[in-house]
Amino acid sequence: MKKVILLLTIISTSILSAQIGYVEVSNPIYNYLERMQSLHIIEDYNSFEIPKTRKEISNRLREILGNKDRLNRIDAETLSDFLVEYDFDLSYSTENYYSLFEDTTNTPLFNQKEKFLYYYSDSSKFNTFINFVGSGEYLYSNNKVNSTNSNASLFTFGGEIRGTISNNFGFYARATNGLQYGDTELASFKSNLRYNYKFKSDYDSSKFFDETVGYLSAEFDYIKFKIGRDRVNIGYGFSKIIMDNYFPPMDYLSMQFNYSILNYSFLHGKLFGKTSINYNSISGGQRVINDKYFVYHRLGLNFSKHLQIGIGETIIYANRNIDLSYLNPFNFYKSAEHANQDRDNSMLFVDFKNNSFKGLTIFGTIMIDDIDFSKFGTDWYGNKFVYDFGIIYEPFPESFPLTIGVQYLRIDPYAYAHRFEDNNYTSMDIGVGPNIQPNSGAHYFNIKYKPHYRIELELSYQFINHGANDVDSTGNVIVNYGGDILVGHRSFDSDDVVFLDGIKERTDHFTFTAKYEPFKNYLFTFKTDIIKITKENRTKLNQIIANLILSIRI
Repeated sequence: MKKVILLLTIISTSILSAQIGYVEVSNPIYNYLERMQSLHIIEDYNSFEIPKTRKEISNRLREILGNKDRLNRIDAETLSDFLVEYDFDLSYSTENYYSLFEDTTNTPLFNQKEKFLYYYSDSSKFNTFINFVGSGEYLYSNNKVNSTNSNASLFTFGGEIRGTISNNFGFYARATNGLQYGDTELASFKSNLRYNYKFKSDYDSSKFFDETVGYLSAEFDYIKFKIGRDRVNIGYGFSKIIMDNYFPPMDYLSMQFNYSILNYSFLHGKLFGKTSINYNSISGGQRVINDKYFVYHRLGLNFSKHLQIGIGETIIYANRNIDLSYLNPFNFYKSAEHANQDRDNSMLFVDFKNNSFKGLTIFGTIMIDDIDFSKFGTDWYGNKFVYDFGIIYEPFPESFPLTIGVQYLRIDPYAYAHRFEDNNYTSMDIGVGPNIQPNSGAHYFNIKYKPHYRIELELSYQFINHGANDVDSTGNVIVNYGGDILVGHRSFDSDDVVFLDGIKERTDHFTFTAKYEPFKNYLFTFKTDIIKITKENRTKLNQIIANLILSIRI
């Protein structure tokens, strides 16, 4: 009876606004919403860009709730779990929330409520939620090439706070610190440590690292504004060709407009350019990092489940102050780049998604890095494209949640790279898009299965064929085949390139992931990566990495 009352309350309060703020890109709600769209439970969901606001996600949950009778048992139980998590967003209720400072349960901390250190609510005028976040992680590696074993431990702890003011303004901040013990090279397998300044500059046996994200946001009927620092994913599929998770979190400002079938997005963010060290006899070494910026805008039209399309541009520019040409959301950036004397790295892309058949989603994106129509169809290096196509299939929608995905990426030679080093599509020399070098073809296969609403299993396999540059023992490029995102076309390089020409390199990467949440906000993750890299038919790397993580948010 309590569940019926809760559902009726959520539906009856649908005119209320949810909290203002965004749900981080790693939240499982996004996989769930994509599945619901594929099964025709929800409509007009734009999965090309995340994160989404708590208000939009709450509205989607209401939409799913209205079609609950069409869900299989596990999808319905997963929905009930999300209704607990978003209880306040849906109905301003805290009945399903637990505060450590107001413990009234017989099983403190180990209950099925959404947990907080403290929360306060004054209806829609002001509310705030405070959490402790922490994790412990153990990594073990077996490298078959040199017959070595290694291990590393990571411990992370910190806090986060989010809230809403006057029903239109939101804030969020999270700060964490961490310590690493054991093998540093193995720990660097974690992408967030690979670029972490404290981790790389700390030479003690125990390595320290930290990270912070935060933003202010404003949301009105059809338009949203945001300024801050967090992660953004842009693109379809398992590997996002415009913005993925591998490079450092980005400081940016953004605007989004949504009305009926039309949506428009704009983002201007700060990246990290070339790094160097200046030395003098008085102050010693001083780190110098060149200014670098990323700009993105996209116009999307969600006609129906039969067709969603978008067209947009990206710009990378560097070594000057913020350019007002690119701070204008409604400018045509390719022409603005020409007006700016052709100093920047501009790209144009078109994307589409089709979901005409229940349980089957087809998507694709074509990105044009550069093109000269007079040389189209030739081997000229300047005609650079990135192709992204994929299929997601839900074979048993009425029985249980099983998702099968396939994706193919082709990245032409020199794509993402640029003749000016700081204009490469990178931040701290790490690609802003997919974790794949130019002059590569990548195939992805993925299976996701939920045997229980609190258990997720995922098996993925990718193999990448890459035409690498020919380099000497010190890393200097002898022959440039367009296979390195950090090395654009040089004046003395050949003007003709052939896809996958160069030093043959193949990467095979198997990943198995299992997640189990026995109690709300306590998550166990087990992950195994098997990576094999061969170069010119010789094995460079053959490594198994096992990873066990306990994550807590209270």
